[in-house]
Amino acid sequence: MIGKVKIGKSFGGICTYVFGEDKGAEVLATEGVRDTSAAHMAADFNAQRELNPNLGKAVMHVALAWPAEEKALLSNERMEEIARAYLKAMKVDPEGTQWALVRHQDQAHPHAHLIVNRVDNQGATVSDQHNYRNSLEACRKLEKQYGLVSAQEVSQDNRRAVREQLPERAAAKLYVQDALSRHLPHVASPEELTAAMQRDGIGVQATYQKEKLQAVVFEYEGHHLKGSELGRAYSGNNLAKTIEAQQEQVQQQRADVGAAGQQYGQHRMELELEAFGREYAAQKEQAEKAEKQVQERTKLEQTPKPPQPRIERSGGYGIE
Repeated sequence: MIGKVKIGKSFGGICTYVFGEDKGAEVLATEGVRDTSAAHMAADFNAQRELNPNLGKAVMHVALAWPAEEKALLSNERMEEIARAYLKAMKVDPEGTQWALVRHQDQAHPHAHLIVNRVDNQGATVSDQHNYRNSLEACRKLEKQYGLVSAQEVSQDNRRAVREQLPERAAAKLYVQDALSRHLPHVASPEELTAAMQRDGIGVQATYQKEKLQAVVFEYEGHHLKGSELGRAYSGNNLAKTIEAQQEQVQQQRADVGAAGQQYGQHRMELELEAFGREYAAQKEQAEKAEKQVQERTKLEQTPKPPQPRIERSGGYGIE
């Protein structure tokens, strides 16, 4: 399952797109908006956004997609159920703001478009922080929850199969491109990107000018590939710009993960201390009980016993 999130300004534009006649569009579910036409739906979304007119980008658009292998299992009802679960996983209340789910039939794989109003029913803003990471985590969670095929595994298998059919240099080029697309969004410096690529068996020769990355050459299985040969986005200069632009976001994500880990560790320690406290209290109570029993036995042993009555017997067997 894949959920690509985009934040935008125009409800009219996205509603017109999802209702496109060439898409085989089918509205599966709505909350707070009409499903009769693109114009009606956009008007309803825009009416609510007036509750928070200062929020320029009020549109959350999520393209939900599943591997073609899932098509027979993904009925409209099932897709709606998963979409509602996705909203909750993204911390969006399905009953607290407007949204619409529209399925398209123009591709071999099942997919739908989820439009969400970032101005909720109370006029508050629906957060768009860490959308990429949150969507990725939500998709992995829902794959397990609903027994779905992992889109990530399918994609990797398909790419591997494609590489096997290509000439060596083209296959090496595709392998390096895949590695760059995986690692680039998660690094905060060219050095981190180099280390990540090296873990995938890819050598990196970087040229710097005034401590800024200018050119880069990747080496894999004897093939040397310039960054610009892999794509304009992977030239040394453009890689430097991308990494610089995302540094703050990557560092914030790491801080969030670190804080979550620290909170988890603290919570775990508290639980362990609590468990230790309960065990210590139980052992102490048991020891005190045992000591009390010993004291009671000792006291009984030390208490003098009363003299037994003495019975005198006659010496003969008859009566005198």
